[in-house]
Amino acid sequence: MRDGKIVVDRGDIGFPGRDISDAAPILKQRFGRVCLLINSGSGRSMTPLVDAQNMASYIGKTGAHRDYTIDLITSDVESPLAKIASKYGSVLELMGREEVHEAEEAKVFRDVGIMEDTFILGSGVILHAVAEALHDKTLPSKAYEYAREVCREAAAVVDKSIASEFYDFVTRRLETRCTGFFAGLGSSYEVARMTAVRVGHIKRAIGDQIYVAKETSTPAPRQGDVLVVISSSGETEIVATWCKSFKRMGGQIAAVVGNADSTIASMADTVLEIPVKSEPGRPNRFYIYAAFALSPLPILLVESLESKGFRLPEYILRWHQSVTA
Repeated sequence: MRDGKIVVDRGDIGFPGRDISDAAPILKQRFGRVCLLINSGSGRSMTPLVDAQNMASYIGKTGAHRDYTIDLITSDVESPLAKIASKYGSVLELMGREEVHEAEEAKVFRDVGIMEDTFILGSGVILHAVAEALHDKTLPSKAYEYAREVCREAAAVVDKSIASEFYDFVTRRLETRCTGFFAGLGSSYEVARMTAVRVGHIKRAIGDQIYVAKETSTPAPRQGDVLVVISSSGETEIVATWCKSFKRMGGQIAAVVGNADSTIASMADTVLEIPVKSEPGRPNRFYIYAAFALSPLPILLVESLESKGFRLPEYILRWHQSVTA
């Protein structure tokens, strides 16, 4: 971000110190006032909770309440993380949906997603809107306007995506005995990983696997495998190279891109175009729209399998929940 606003991730190479209490004074010296921003639907996630406890302990010992804050997005305002954040910063309550204890059919979750999708996608919208407001150096209330705008546009993207040839192609390929791969770089990688985790539960139930390209455990593809690739420009060189190799080995490619006339789209067997006007340096809405567009894929895959008489184990259906866990 511009104007000295720096975002540092806990997993970044070179993150100072062994824990947050070690990193806090170094980050303060480098960048000024520090905000520990946590996104946890349950408010009980172990690693963020440990980080929050360490930061709270450091603030308590040093008395540096003006220099550090702990801020949280959660669905449970009574959770341990919420109690810490309410003392040392702020808490934003983002509701998910009630847990469905008895779910006999996947269609129960068609409108609400799986595995905290309601919370994960919702918090993604909020954080993206905040990033846009910071970029524009505007009032905090502008973030709310951006969030509403993103939600409206994302809903239109989902409606278009579900009815597309892309979804029909990907669902038909994934319901066969093949290995599925998801790929992308940067923010596209996060969208790919998020989708792969969800689709992976279903593919493993029918004896197959899902992998994310670039990870150390990713095997070489075989003929008949499918690659779902995500790229805003459609010109990312490394991703295009993966696509060329995949095609050479007999695989099929489904591309989610911002430009249907791009190199990656030209190699794909099916394309879902999400055109987004973007400018250099400004947060790109393509990635949040791509996350929304792919979020129905697990449910539609389950529905397709069930329509052919394949019944998933009961515990798999219980995973298909958008709970505040």
